[in-house]
Amino acid sequence: MKTGYRIARAALLLIPALLLFFTKISLPGISIIFGVAVLLGAFSTMLYLFFHFDRTINAKILMEGLADAFFGLVLFTYPHPDNTFFLIIFSTWVFFMGVLILVSGLVTMENSDFFWFYVLAGITFIAMGFVVMNYNPGFKASIPALLGIILVLLSGSYLYLLIKRKKDIYEN
Repeated sequence: MKTGYRIARAALLLIPALLLFFTKISLPGISIIFGVAVLLGAFSTMLYLFFHFDRTINAKILMEGLADAFFGLVLFTYPHPDNTFFLIIFSTWVFFMGVLILVSGLVTMENSDFFWFYVLAGITFIAMGFVVMNYNPGFKASIPALLGIILVLLSGSYLYLLIKRKKDIYEN
């Protein structure tokens, strides 16, 4: 289960990205699929924390789960969601994930061989959050591709760190 959590999290982000690339899904459909994916991510975090309650857990896992639960619930409980609302929620979620990656890289700066990757990925996702938030409505047709690229990059960065570090996600 050490690496199963990270693989499941990356898969939950890849599934909406693949649907964005290979289907002609509308933006409201994307918001439902993304909401389900982040709520499943929060549920998998909850299960992971439940099964490993006796060990010290990395705070990043807890923050990822809380962010997924918050943004997923906001997507499903907002009374009149529209495309702009979804893009704001998605961009805020990407911004928050970028901040988490950047901060986790800065906190473990002296212990990590991948400090450069954490900083680069964190800054990239922070910038992508701003790009999505300020996206021109005239380019509405390219929004699914942009969202898919962001999700592929985020899940790819999780998988890259998982494969390269080959390290437990527990604190030492």
